[in-house]
Amino acid sequence: MSGSVPTVFVTSATGSQGTALCHELRALGWNVRATTRDVEAPAARALSQLGVHLTPGSWDDEEAQRRGLEGCDKLFLCLLPNLADFEVVPRRAAMITRLAREAGVTHAIASTTLGSFLVEPGHEPPVPLGPFFGAHVRTKKRVEQSVIEGGFERWTILRPGFFMANFIEPKIQFGYTETKTGSWTSSLTAASRLGLVDHVDIARFAAAALRDPDAYHGRKLGLVSDEMSVQEAMDQLAAAIGDGRSIKAVFMTDEEVAREQAKGSWLFFASEPCLRYMDGFTDLDELKRLIPGLATFRGFLEREKDAVKETYLS
Repeated sequence: MSGSVPTVFVTSATGSQGTALCHELRALGWNVRATTRDVEAPAARALSQLGVHLTPGSWDDEEAQRRGLEGCDKLFLCLLPNLADFEVVPRRAAMITRLAREAGVTHAIASTTLGSFLVEPGHEPPVPLGPFFGAHVRTKKRVEQSVIEGGFERWTILRPGFFMANFIEPKIQFGYTETKTGSWTSSLTAASRLGLVDHVDIARFAAAALRDPDAYHGRKLGLVSDEMSVQEAMDQLAAAIGDGRSIKAVFMTDEEVAREQAKGSWLFFASEPCLRYMDGFTDLDELKRLIPGLATFRGFLEREKDAVKETYLS
């Protein structure tokens, strides 16, 4: 670490949230360190050119993580889910937070999921979580506990809602590909408010919490950038594609939800009725006060217009 300039260890640095945060922190003149499996991959090379210090190694390589954390005093923890083995991510989180404390990290931020609220006392939805979705959310909650109980002086939990980027490549594969054929079926209702979040805004909140640890300490912050009905979101997406198509929001009945869950599909988000109760865990007015200028879905689609065209018109 150079003088009083903070040094942040960013996990998943080549992912959407991690890359956006690296840009935020380097713009501040902060030092950023990360590990990556392939330092020659295009995303990794772009980070190196940005000034991010990369250490080769996987999340399960303890020595690589230890080397990557050398000299760091802050941690951003964001781990991709492993839907084949729900024990993998909590194990990695426990290892990384332990190594972070050993390296002298005193301040940690975790980015997980808005669904974590659903497994906290007093927030339980009126219907039980589906088995697959429940396992996923509890995995994220255990990641949070690694930070909360990790012995850090300051910590913050960021819980993002639906990612705007899930409607474009490459993330569209995670349950959103149906929009390509003119509809999007979900367990939400026509009255549901769809809370959409821009990964760049997640990075802005993470940077704000890293800059002002006292103001954000102990907070579990539900994050959205924009809110609207599901059909309104589909209308904005169709308009951004720009070829005259329409995209219809289709709402599953309880019977259809039960049939889909019985199939055991890993596309559990579309058939999870508990998603109907998630809009109560965010306060968009407060979020706008904390970080002015949050993205709108329309603005995001304009910014990512090349990816929109590639996803839907190529």
